Amino acid sequence: MFDEQEQVIRYKWDSWTGSGYRLRFDADDVAHNYHIEDCSNHVVVDDYGCADLDEALLVLNRFFSIDESAERSRISRWLPQERLQ
Repeated sequence: MFDEQEQVIRYKWDSWTGSGYRLRFDADDVAHNYHIEDCSNHVVVDDYGCADLDEALLVLNRFFSIDESAERSRISRWLPQERLQ
């Protein structure tokens, strides 16, 4: 689920408790442009900084099974093309 206001994609998200995972792009963090945030009760309890989209997809795949090509396609609609490289 994409949240336009926060500019994140949410996975396994429970909006009532604010728990699940979020994929966030951070243009200012050159070493770790992509962040997978593990949230519990509206608090980020773990943040996995990833150098590129491939690494971010690997992190997500550790938590639950994803179709990497489908996620890459979905994320490409969210981010400008130059950020995907």
